[in-house]
Amino acid sequence: MNRLDCIGEPCPLPLMKAEKKMKKLKVGEKLYIEVDHTCAMTNVPEWARKRGYNVKIEEVTFGEWQITVIKTK
Repeated sequence: MNRLDCIGEPCPLPLMKAEKKMKKLKVGEKLYIEVDHTCAMTNVPEWARKRGYNVKIEEVTFGEWQITVIKTK
């Protein structure tokens, strides 16, 4: 499974890691990114949508989110 544990990492680290990892994925593969900073919860999905990827956000516990990015192209 493609997972990035970015708990405790401030922006822009989660975004930079996600961008690097997405380049290695094939179309249809998912990347699960775990974050606990609200700026990453905003910036990562915005970046992914601008690139045409599908994005799902789920709050897994209070103040922690899992962002699922699906490579579509």
